[in-house]
Amino acid sequence: MSKRLKDNLKKRAAAWAGQITRLAKGLAPAHVRPAISSSVESKEDGTYIIRITANRNVAPDARAQEFGSGIHSRRGAKQKYPIVPKNTKVLAFNWEIANANPERFVFAPDGRVLLPSVQHPGIEAANNGKGYIAPAMRELRKKAKAELQKELKDAIVGDLRESFGRKSR
Repeated sequence: MSKRLKDNLKKRAAAWAGQITRLAKGLAPAHVRPAISSSVESKEDGTYIIRITANRNVAPDARAQEFGSGIHSRRGAKQKYPIVPKNTKVLAFNWEIANANPERFVFAPDGRVLLPSVQHPGIEAANNGKGYIAPAMRELRKKAKAELQKELKDAIVGDLRESFGRKSR
């Protein structure tokens, strides 16, 4: 692979990394946007890998926003998961279903329902279950095919000009 082609591919990969980051941030829920970043890794064989990540220290539910969770999960087991209290004996929260059926529940003086645990159904991924990284990747893939053809053509034409002693552009 020529140096010109490698240089063109490296520049193109860096540009795509920026584009995919912007696309994913545009599709992500507001609280997940600051967690999204991308980088380009180069391999010895001239291959470039674009890595896009969402930092779960910044947005703990970033994975659930991408893949869904619980019964809405696109990856892993589709099941409800238990939520239990950590520092008390009961969970206390406002819940419309309990308010509609007060005879079946115990309430705190402030109106919150008291429960020893709950089986949470999880959340649906952002964008009606599609996530934010996968749609950004699909969008970029469409653009990348057209752009890559031009980069390859330009590199090949440049290499041909150079091999015949003509000045490249």
